[in-house]
Amino acid sequence: MRLTFWKVQSIGNDFVLVHLPDVETAARERVPRGAIPDIEAFLPMLAKALCQRRFCIGSDGLLVIGRDHDRLTLRMFNPDGTEDFCGNGLRCAAVHAHRQGWTGEALEIEHGGLTVPAQLLGGGLVRTVIGPADYTPSKVPIRARGEVFNEAVWSGMIDGMALNFFGSALTTGSTHVVIPTIELPDDHSFEAISRRIETDARFPRQTSVIWCQETAPMRLKVRIWERGAGETLGCGTGSAAAAADYMRRRSAAGLIEVENPGGTVRVSAPSWNGRLTVEGVAEELYEGVVDLPSPGESLAQPEALVSR
Repeated sequence: MRLTFWKVQSIGNDFVLVHLPDVETAARERVPRGAIPDIEAFLPMLAKALCQRRFCIGSDGLLVIGRDHDRLTLRMFNPDGTEDFCGNGLRCAAVHAHRQGWTGEALEIEHGGLTVPAQLLGGGLVRTVIGPADYTPSKVPIRARGEVFNEAVWSGMIDGMALNFFGSALTTGSTHVVIPTIELPDDHSFEAISRRIETDARFPRQTSVIWCQETAPMRLKVRIWERGAGETLGCGTGSAAAAADYMRRRSAAGLIEVENPGGTVRVSAPSWNGRLTVEGVAEELYEGVVDLPSPGESLAQPEALVSR
């Protein structure tokens, strides 16, 4: 049982990309003849298997793309099998679809219940329009009586010390806590605190954590902890969230450069609550084939997966 895949990346956020018809075929081959495969159960299992670093292809997530007439459809699954909205995945999908000859340089992508316009600008640069940022507790989602903006987002004990962190909880398609800081945290603090915030009971779907340092007016540097994935080198929706929150705190608008560990994206909006235009580079790295386990074998067994 072979499945063709492509390895893609945007600002260091890497993905395994597969075509929906191929996945549907693989799912059918794993069930008895005549039975209807449960594709919604198969996709999270596939993500957990393919995203395993060292044991399989390895990535920050699985992109599943399809075609619906003149539009592209996209779903993204984290390495833990949870589904999410993904800004960098949008750019990777746009680049792949154009290379496949499916679309021109301008296209629309159905993703996470939204229609996202995308434009290829040359040199791997892709512009998408998402947003706007939303602090409404039910939309984030967060269990709170009102908006959590520039206030205490988490308090707790770390290494015997009582700590309080101020920031904001918002969504730009995916849930984020943005924590403005004078300096980005060291490795130990970053991992220990980010894990606690990610799984805090106030976030029913967990949350990503974006540590945000202002390096100059309208220039930010971030360190990213993504829900379901851990530390990543880049986050498109997280960069957009950091930029929108900065605009709101500074009563600013316009173009903001957000430096991710894996590269810089440019986020612009007419106001903090306007639609967010995000520009970043994406590329297709290579194509390969993965041998899936035979029917009856678990996708969770890494030794049963071979990629080349």
